[in-house]
Amino acid sequence: MRVPCEQNPFPTLNMPGVNESASFPARWIWHPDVGPQEPTVLAFRRAFTLDESETVRIHVTADHRYELFLDGERLGRGPERGDPAHWFFETYQLELSAGDHLLAARAWWFPEDGSPMAQMTTVPGFLLYAERPLAETLSTGSGDWQVAKIAAYAREPMEMRAYYVVGWSFAIDGSRYPWGWETDPATEADWVAPATLRPPADGLGSRYYSWETPERTLDPHLMPAMLPPMIEEPRNIGRVRHAVWSEPEGFLAVKSEEHDSQLAEAIQAMLDGNSPLEIPPGKGFRAIIDLENYYCGFPEVTTTGGLGTHITVGWAEALYDIREGQGPSKGNRDLIDAKVFYAPHDRFILDGGDARAYDTLWWRAGRYLELTVRTSNTNATLDALRVRETRYPLEREGSFASSDPRMEAVAPIMLRALQMCSHETYMDCPYYEQLMYVGDTRLEVLATHVTTSDPRLPIKACQLFDWSRSPDGLTKSRYPSEIPQVIAPFSLWWVSMIHDLHMWRQAEDVVHALLPGIDAVLTAFAGYRDDDGLVAAVPGWNYCDWVPEWTAGWPPDSREGANALINLIYLYALERGVQLHEHANQPHLAAHWRQVADALRAAIVKAFWDEGRGMLADDRAHTSYSEHVQSLAILTHLLDGSRHERMVEGLLEAEDLARTTIYFSHYLLEALREIGRGDLLIDKLHFWYGLQARGLKTTSESPEPTRSDCHAWGAHPLYHYYASILGARPTVPGFKRVRIQPQLGELTSISGEMPHASTDTIRFDLQRDGDDLTGEIWLPEGVSGEFVWAGMPRPLWPGRNVLG
Repeated sequence: MRVPCEQNPFPTLNMPGVNESASFPARWIWHPDVGPQEPTVLAFRRAFTLDESETVRIHVTADHRYELFLDGERLGRGPERGDPAHWFFETYQLELSAGDHLLAARAWWFPEDGSPMAQMTTVPGFLLYAERPLAETLSTGSGDWQVAKIAAYAREPMEMRAYYVVGWSFAIDGSRYPWGWETDPATEADWVAPATLRPPADGLGSRYYSWETPERTLDPHLMPAMLPPMIEEPRNIGRVRHAVWSEPEGFLAVKSEEHDSQLAEAIQAMLDGNSPLEIPPGKGFRAIIDLENYYCGFPEVTTTGGLGTHITVGWAEALYDIREGQGPSKGNRDLIDAKVFYAPHDRFILDGGDARAYDTLWWRAGRYLELTVRTSNTNATLDALRVRETRYPLEREGSFASSDPRMEAVAPIMLRALQMCSHETYMDCPYYEQLMYVGDTRLEVLATHVTTSDPRLPIKACQLFDWSRSPDGLTKSRYPSEIPQVIAPFSLWWVSMIHDLHMWRQAEDVVHALLPGIDAVLTAFAGYRDDDGLVAAVPGWNYCDWVPEWTAGWPPDSREGANALINLIYLYALERGVQLHEHANQPHLAAHWRQVADALRAAIVKAFWDEGRGMLADDRAHTSYSEHVQSLAILTHLLDGSRHERMVEGLLEAEDLARTTIYFSHYLLEALREIGRGDLLIDKLHFWYGLQARGLKTTSESPEPTRSDCHAWGAHPLYHYYASILGARPTVPGFKRVRIQPQLGELTSISGEMPHASTDTIRFDLQRDGDDLTGEIWLPEGVSGEFVWAGMPRPLWPGRNVLG
């Protein structure tokens, strides 16, 4: 079983003055005849016998990935995703009885686009270190390990019409698979002794090595896994929506008149685990299966017989309406008739054996499956088709109910999006990219803070982006990523994400360690100020939102000039940097960044305030205006007096503003809360109330037409349920004090629970009657604060507080 690793067992090897490498029993290993440019799946095994029972801990990693088995039982998979300088390993505790055992691993390496872009790498290798008393017996490089190629995997061609970087689909040939290799030491394969990837003779080498003389260090940056295991739970799920006997070729539209109800019933019985599905020789069928929710998972097909039968399983978020003369559209996701299933597929080619379990190396994502079968000259039995759901073990620890039932009705959609985008890292979308972008992640982390008290995934996200920083000080926009990308404003959102962590969770040591990175980001932006004191023409893709009027998300004049929004995002980050340094007792740095912020504030007003419009323009020429700029100006308290009032009026009433889309609407909602317009904030939730009517099970990337149906930046209203409508926010680091300032709009009641950093919850049950608010609030032990209603504060104490 997986267990935490309290102390890194790997010595710091191959560094100047360190000579431990010769005595350490574990070494990286790989197949001696497989080069680093060759896509490869390998089977490793170590058969051994114990005279008496033993309990032993082992530490395992690989590049790219591994699956670990003991006596045929899968113990886990990994390594947890990191980067080449911070490579993770997992720790397992083995309870071994006396007798024969088989420790085995499947490991794979796919260079270039064969693996997801989020999978960073250097060179292939597998490493297992067993602690004593079995160190020499089980460790790779010491124990009598064997390795064989698994030649069953090939690339399955696919064509995608959108940016798609999640690795290959696979064709898996069962006749070339060494069935039973992980359970039976007698399984036949081309077993050979693995190559030991030796440290360089001078003891100073890197992980890169020449394959002709294989050399690899025991990486001095090996780190214990930061997260718990991802869940991996088998699900018998799915409802057959369409089935037809046919020879499936290409992307065909669903025709309801061709539906074979008898075939559908037989397939459904197989899906439900009630009876296997027999397919006669020379027959083929196609079925569209609705999983009835969005899932990330490994497909698993179990078969008997059917030598030469081809089975494909494709995953789609929705089917497409493709009509002549117009582009593809998804429409209502619940509807499939006359639509095309357009998606990548994995192919399984049966070897005719009994109870064969076929699966994939990477997990897939979506709501719909397309199952096709084409038998050869023998009958085939489809015993089962399951999905092993996988994701971070993020579950909702609280609840929220109100007098408007739509709010709670749409909460599961937002929660599901957050879950589907939470794995070994956060990610923008599980279907198309699986990359962790800063802008997305800040909103996902805020939603996480009000969903669970578990801080581990938010902490890892903050640290990964710190590790991504370039010599110029800026973070990468997405990380981990094999192809680097810079979206400079995203570096600033990372500063805010650390501030969020500081306030919402008890992570003082983590935050303190990230302060130098914050200074690097703020310094980098200071270097791009022009003669007017404004940040201008920052290199990279200055994406801010998918606004239709903006090209590729660039706000006006942000390529070569100074843009108000990017300067306001910088000011927003500066203010949080000042607060972090003040909390860290670093007054000199706080004073420095406060001075920078004050100068920037004056420069923004001078360049972008339009006295005639009573608003801030996006550009120096005052040709465009946006909700984005007015919202950030409110959140940074840029203006006061009549200017502030006129700007608020413009934000609420001007008809020619560029509007925020799903992502940046978070900051609009924050601004509405700031000006006390909870009524308008709640009104903005109508977009989310409409998700169910469009058949969506998760939040989409953008308004229609959208590429991704699962984009967790759209889960941010979960945060606003608690932080804006209930109005519960921390006022000191670690959430040790709270201010609760409800903004109920037309709501007459709210109740529920919100997770707290203490692992307890804040409970609330409030009723409004006109201007009067009554009810109860329960605070965790050790947490106090204040309650504000109608401008009147009153103290809150740990335990039960009665209002009214």
